[in-house]
Amino acid sequence: MGRTGQRIGLVLGPMLALGLQWTGQPEGLSTEAWYVVSLAVLMVTWWVTEAIPIAATALLPLAALPLMGVSSTKDAAAPYADPIIFMFIGGFMLAACVERWRLHERIALGIASWSGGRPVLLVGCFMLASAVISMWISNTATTLMLAPIALGAARALTPDGKADLALGGALLLGVAHAASIAGIGTPVGSPTNLIAIGFLERAGDPMAFTDWMTRAIPLMLVMLPVGWIVLCAPLFRRGAGDSAAVARVVGEALRMLGPLSRPEARIGAVFTVVALAWMFRLQLNELPLLGNLSDAGIAVIGAVLLFLVPSGRGQGEKLIDWPTAERIPWGIAILFGGGLSLATAMETTGLAQWIGAQIAALDGVSTLGLIAILVITTILISELASNVATLTSMLPVVGAVAQATGTPLQTLVFPVAIAASFAFMLPVATGPNAIAFSSGVVTLKRMLTVGFVLNLAAAIGILALLSP
Repeated sequence: MGRTGQRIGLVLGPMLALGLQWTGQPEGLSTEAWYVVSLAVLMVTWWVTEAIPIAATALLPLAALPLMGVSSTKDAAAPYADPIIFMFIGGFMLAACVERWRLHERIALGIASWSGGRPVLLVGCFMLASAVISMWISNTATTLMLAPIALGAARALTPDGKADLALGGALLLGVAHAASIAGIGTPVGSPTNLIAIGFLERAGDPMAFTDWMTRAIPLMLVMLPVGWIVLCAPLFRRGAGDSAAVARVVGEALRMLGPLSRPEARIGAVFTVVALAWMFRLQLNELPLLGNLSDAGIAVIGAVLLFLVPSGRGQGEKLIDWPTAERIPWGIAILFGGGLSLATAMETTGLAQWIGAQIAALDGVSTLGLIAILVITTILISELASNVATLTSMLPVVGAVAQATGTPLQTLVFPVAIAASFAFMLPVATGPNAIAFSSGVVTLKRMLTVGFVLNLAAAIGILALLSP
């Protein structure tokens, strides 16, 4: 976004927010909820236009919600310390350590060699790796593992060592979006899946593990190729003639790295342990003293281990030091916390319930129409807040709609749960989006453009494959 767009957004955001207040609040909606609507409009306008730094915009709920009487400062601040924030921090430290010892370059170059140097195949390789992993561990954890590797590949394939924005953006968004898409494939692939299953179980309509996979995987297999084609659109023009030169660059870079060093081996071991812990966390929860172990806890334990494990080079050196840790993108943690705070306000003010009531009041709407309304609403809200917060807020709405219309609960809950993972346009929407954006090679314009196409494809896919 250019400086002109930033200036327009800086003025437009407050004008739209104040304009909504002058128009008067809709019937049945509380004053506090209407304030939250204005705040959401202001924040998304500034996020889209980058009127001020995106992380700075995410601080608005902390200041605005208490001033508007929506919540106390303590309650507004609580989401900024949500466990997922610490999962980000721990994961970012792991990624920083991998980058410090250049392990990501070695892995990236290895993956790059499989593609024969062809950019579109390289993106496909990374997306496939991300998809396979994300089916079994959280999409955020998957992206945390692969993002530095993908960034290393983009840099390795560029003569000056700076990531090509077209290739780098495709790789980072490919990893992120493939993780989000494939995260729907199993109940453990995304926290939203488990939230939905828990809601169904409490409502007396449980959904089996295999039933979830049977319904979700066909949509996943459709969305992955669509995502690959959309992301690689700028790369298809790069002919096969470049692949030989790229392959030579990759081979030479691998030779220059030399044999695996002790620090690389040790960070690789820590990284593997953390990944396995994420993958088998449910089994670990059944062991004594590990019943409350979470993905965030695993990430933090992994980060602490980095400060304890010797690098193997002597002189008391550890795998990571604090100057290295200080360079992680702390702004992304603030960004995600702001999205969670806004979503919490949507729920506590009754905004989500009001939306549900409006939907349930529609006469003559078919089941397909109800699913379409709920899916599109979920995708749009999830762009403003985290997918976890969105689904948590939407499920009471969905339950109210199902009861009011006599629609089977699973018929509405499952598509909405899937839709919560399919928000691709804004960094705040999902953890993978935030991680990809933090790389510095993904522009907001490209994220918006690609995300809009994928959002549209997702809505069509859900309606075509998941509707009765």
